[in-house]
Amino acid sequence: MHHLRRPLLPLLAFAILAGCETLQPEEAEFQEPDPILIGGPDQFRSDRPPADFTEFSARTRRGNYETSVDEDRYDLLREAAVSYAAQAGYQHRVWEVMRQLEQDSAKLSRTFDFNRVSYRAPRETGYILPPVVSRATAAINVDESGQSAVAADEFYRLEIPGRIVTIIPTWRDYLVIPLEEASEPDDDFLPQNREEKQVFNRFAAEGWQAGVEQADEALGLNFARLKRDYLGMVEYRRMVQAGLVKELVLASSERRSAGDGDELFIGERRVQIVSSARFVRDPSQWTPLQRRYAVTK
Repeated sequence: MHHLRRPLLPLLAFAILAGCETLQPEEAEFQEPDPILIGGPDQFRSDRPPADFTEFSARTRRGNYETSVDEDRYDLLREAAVSYAAQAGYQHRVWEVMRQLEQDSAKLSRTFDFNRVSYRAPRETGYILPPVVSRATAAINVDESGQSAVAADEFYRLEIPGRIVTIIPTWRDYLVIPLEEASEPDDDFLPQNREEKQVFNRFAAEGWQAGVEQADEALGLNFARLKRDYLGMVEYRRMVQAGLVKELVLASSERRSAGDGDELFIGERRVQIVSSARFVRDPSQWTPLQRRYAVTK
């Protein structure tokens, strides 16, 4: 009987929370905006857990053929086992991590609180999400010809421009992955006897592990993006205070009414970003910038 080796990696959520403790920015360096309460309660719901590998293997048994497995049938079972098990393994791994994230929802909400870095747009037109700034140290760049190189003690880049949004994001917008049932294969693609079951289980184990690894990779990329965006917005606020970045500029207007024959807007208010954030290259305009952490690219 084939035994599936469980992945050695712990749940991604523990790695997430272990890295969160040192990410909280100093609150005294800029004035926080008033808290903005949006969305519903932090609660992840699932009626029932997806099948684990033992349950998955047990429910893929069909028929009672007495013939041995020929080559064509072998190939069909292999492809079906890998595909179906990969979907089920991915689903189960995501469900495991989502449960752990939900248990630590309050801590994640405190650590990645976008209310602290965003602010209200003028005239009640939404909220402003600041740009995302990345930082690297000891940066070096060599051209394709290998004839010249540029090195710098520190390197900053505006990764994402500031933007107007209607709802401030939370960690859920980055980390929560919708759970979808793995598609059920046709009975013709499932094992029909003991020999076929052995073939199916062998490749199902490989497919299941591939699905688990795919889920871990997706969740890891999502967390890296969450960390980059949140800390990059904090870095932007600090750099504005230190004079290294010229803040984005907004223009707003208001009209009593607007529209055409098919539409009518009463009390129309408009806000537009007319100048994006830009780095300040003149060192005489800078002030010392203190940080407890590094914001990397």
